[in-house]
Parts: sequence; structure tokens; C-alpha cells
Amino acid sequence: MSTPANKPRVIVVAGATGTGKSRLAVALAERYNGEILNGDALQMYEGLPIATNKLPLPDRKSIPHHLLGFVKWDEEPWTVGKYVAAAIGIIRDIASRGKLPIIVGGTHYYMQSLLFECSLVDGNAEHQTAQDQESKWPLLAAPTRDMLEKLRAIDPKEAARWHPNDRRKIRHSLEVYFTSGRIPSDIYWEQRAKNAAGSAIRISDHRGRELNEGPFDDDDDAASLLRYDPLILWLYADLDKLSTRLNQRVDTMIQAGLIGEVESMQQALKERESSGIAVNQRSGIWVAIGFKELLASHVLASLGTDLGRGGLEKTQAQGIEQTKAATRQYARQQHRWIRSKLLQALEKHRALERMVLLDGTELSLWHRNVEATASKVVSAFLKGDSIPRGSMMADVESEILVPRTKPNIKARYCEICDMTLMTQDEWNAHPKSKKHRRSIRIAVDWQAQYPKSLGQETVFHAGSAPDER
Repeated sequence: MSTPANKPRVIVVAGATGTGKSRLAVALAERYNGEILNGDALQMYEGLPIATNKLPLPDRKSIPHHLLGFVKWDEEPWTVGKYVAAAIGIIRDIASRGKLPIIVGGTHYYMQSLLFECSLVDGNAEHQTAQDQESKWPLLAAPTRDMLEKLRAIDPKEAARWHPNDRRKIRHSLEVYFTSGRIPSDIYWEQRAKNAAGSAIRISDHRGRELNEGPFDDDDDAASLLRYDPLILWLYADLDKLSTRLNQRVDTMIQAGLIGEVESMQQALKERESSGIAVNQRSGIWVAIGFKELLASHVLASLGTDLGRGGLEKTQAQGIEQTKAATRQYARQQHRWIRSKLLQALEKHRALERMVLLDGTELSLWHRNVEATASKVVSAFLKGDSIPRGSMMADVESEILVPRTKPNIKARYCEICDMTLMTQDEWNAHPKSKKHRRSIRIAVDWQAQYPKSLGQETVFHAGSAPDER
């Protein structure tokens, strides 16, 4: 395995909710003298151990856990930039004491931002809240079309990369411009040039095939650098079987007092609002699964609504089912993020070999499939040996850990259809599409093209007029 020079080794435990990530992290920390760094955005908040699925204290086996349960509800929600800045310092401290940093959590966006270094925005500016940024640069709160118009004026190349409706990416490009005072595409180009100069290294993929030795291709993801020397353990589980497990877990959470936690959150929310404190329920602890889903029955009861015993129980049952559905959906979103985002970033860095899949589908086989296999993999990683890859996950790895080519993204606009196409293949195929042909027929003024002459109808030849039979 190729090892980045002078970079701390870290273990990353990733996977969908309910796959046992925290349990594995503790087992590895016990065995390899490690400390755990939380990578779950909601578990950073204090309290609510059930709603946020914090590992109970006895199960932590006295292993130090960092960035866990320390943010108060009424604090400004942490941004990814603030998390990364804090996590970098913690990992440095853990490594300096000869311990092994183990990052675990389900907010893969946070963990990926920690793993990959891409200095596009000044660090201090990255820690500003959205409200701070919009106060300083009001355009960031403007309609998306206004932001895109500004981006096209200052950096046409960057604007051409984004779909006109992709507000998040357009806004981020403007953030780069406002905070750095520089053209975003220039920054990307400089980083690609810098990284290409040092990226001509020989690396093999997970099946031992040699990958190309040249620099990264022309993509901003390729401009990212691995901040650490990572081994990423993906607790992979069949989503259909996982769904059954997640339903059972929600039932267990209800029995453990989830509804009581929701009531305490609602009470805290009412106290803040009655004090004139505005609460953004679209971020922070307020987006925890179960809060809004189970809130309806609590509100009805607190208002003294007379639905009868059966009516209130039915409302509560509906909330439980909605919580289960939201949990299953979240697991699938996490799964998609790893496949489409994290794997893509590893591929761009020629580092797919650093991802190892562990079969977490069957809990009855946990020790053999997960804990024992992970121990062998981590031992080899820490010794600098080749990573052992068993046959149990070979079929899944051959399907998932396969380098994919990303299409060249550039926005192209069809005025006739009022439609934006993002890839060359889409643009080439568009003229033959039904939508485009239909739009052409509508746009053509056939009376002007074929006017009546002397009161006689013009005879249309085959192919000269729209087919209106």
C-alpha cells in the first residue's frame, strides 16, 4: 500500500445507520490503543442519547470519545468548517500521544471534508454562519438566478460548470470569490497544477491492477489531497435486510423513552420562542429523526385536543411509522453518499485501495464477518503490509469498488426548449429527443413559412411540415 509521507495514520469507520459503527470503533480502540473522534453531526449535541443514537457509557469501555455530546441546544449549529478545524487539532493531539485516531460516524460529508484537504476558502471565513455571510454579502441570500448572473459576470468558466438551479454550488463559488477576492476557476487551476506536480506516483487498485502514473485529470475533486494516511472500513449491509433491523431499532428506542426526549425538545423549543428567541428548526439538533415525526401526538395532547384514547394512539402510531420510514430513507442516503461521493473522491486520488468493505448484514455473524476481519485488516495497515481481502465480500467489492469515469460537466443551454444540459452526451442526444422536436414544431411559424396563395391551400411535401395527422 502506498503511504502518504509524514501523515498520521487514521482509521475511519463508515456506513449507514444501524450497522454497528460505534461498536466496531470501540473494539478497535481497545485492541490498538486508540481514541475515538465522533463524525456524527447530531451526536455532537448534549443530551438526547436515544434520539441521536449515542453509544451508552458502559459500551464505550472507558475509551476517550472526542466531539461527542458537548454542544448545547441553544448554541449556533456547528458548520462543517468548524468541525474540521476542531477535529484536525484533536487528531494531532491523539497522534502526538502515540494513540491511534479512529473516526466514526454517519455524517459522511463531515468525515470526507476532514479526510480531503482542499483550501478553496479562507479558514476563518469557512467558520462563519450562513447568516453572517449573508449579512456581509447580501447577494448570497438573493434568488439563485441573481447569484448565477453575478457568477457569470465574474467567472464564466466557473458558472458554466453548474446547472442554473444548483443553488448550493453556485452559492459556494460566490463564497470563494467573496472571501478570497479571487476568481474561483483560477484557484482550482492553481491547485490542480500544484497537485499534478506531486501526484505522479504508482498505486494499485483493490484488485492489484496498476493505475495510471500521471497527474490527476481536469476535475476539482482531483485537486483534493488526503490530509491523513487513512484506512476506511465500510460496514456494508444489504439495505433490505437493514431496513428490517432499523424498524426494530425504532421500536426499541420508543420503549427506551424516545417520546419523552421529543417532549423535552418541544418544551425547550416553546421556552425559547416564548422568550422571543428565534429557533431555526432546519438545522442543529432540531433535525434529529423522530422529533418532527413524533411531535404531532405530543402537541395534540398538550393542547388538550379531545381525540379519544384511540385517536391519540393512532396519531402516535403514525408518528412511529413515519420515524421508521425516515430512518430507512436516511440509511439509503448514507449508502448513496459513500458510493457516489466518497468512492469518487478516493478514485480521483487513486486511493480506492484504502476502502475495505466489511459484511455487516447478519448480526449473528458479527464477530467473524466484522470484528475479526477488521482486526486483520487494521493490523496489516499499521504494519505497512498489503491489505488482506477475503472472499466473502469479493462479489460486492467487484461491483462497487470499480473505477468510474465522470462525464465532463459543462452547462449548455437550448433556447428553443428553455433547458440546460450538463454533459456532452446529453447535448448530443438532445436534438433527437421528443421534447426538442416538439419544441421546434411549436416554435416554427408555419403560416409564415408556407403562406396561402390566391385563396388556395399550400400543398405540403413530405417532411416539410409538422406531422399533424
